[in-house]
Amino acid sequence: MNGKEEHVMKSGSSYLFTERSVAHAFETLKRLMSEGRRAIVISRTHPSRVQQVHGVDCPMMWIAKTTRPAGGVISLEPTRLMKIHSTVSDFIKANPGSVVLLDGLEYLITENGFGPVMKTIQLTNEEVAMTNSFLLVPIDPRTLEIQQLGYLEREFSSLDSKISSPSA
Repeated sequence: MNGKEEHVMKSGSSYLFTERSVAHAFETLKRLMSEGRRAIVISRTHPSRVQQVHGVDCPMMWIAKTTRPAGGVISLEPTRLMKIHSTVSDFIKANPGSVVLLDGLEYLITENGFGPVMKTIQLTNEEVAMTNSFLLVPIDPRTLEIQQLGYLEREFSSLDSKISSPSA
């Protein structure tokens, strides 16, 4: 884009966006979609709000305890981590090279604890690698303990680290 390698992303990789805002993750999603990639958003934010704020045009699912949301919204219960994983897995297997944006990791950790969420992320990352897809996960680092953030940073690639370490 600007001659620097900071925005080069490798398919089969998962990226952690450690910023207070989710805007950078959504901009990255839109950039990958503009390359012709299929995408899905799984978010704690209601899909109509995601569409309104970020202008993303792709299938969306809402992480919510509501079992019958109105308006044709598909919801995923936050305590059913394997259902969330299988939703991602089914999508990327059917659409190799696609993009998944998972927004709401903090909520999943609140509902399930860090360990089970970390195990689910690790399993999902393996399938992302096998399908040459992308997983984008924004998280506010203020919501985690330093050790938890360290575990996540080890499991994900960081766009920021690409600037100083292009061989990552």
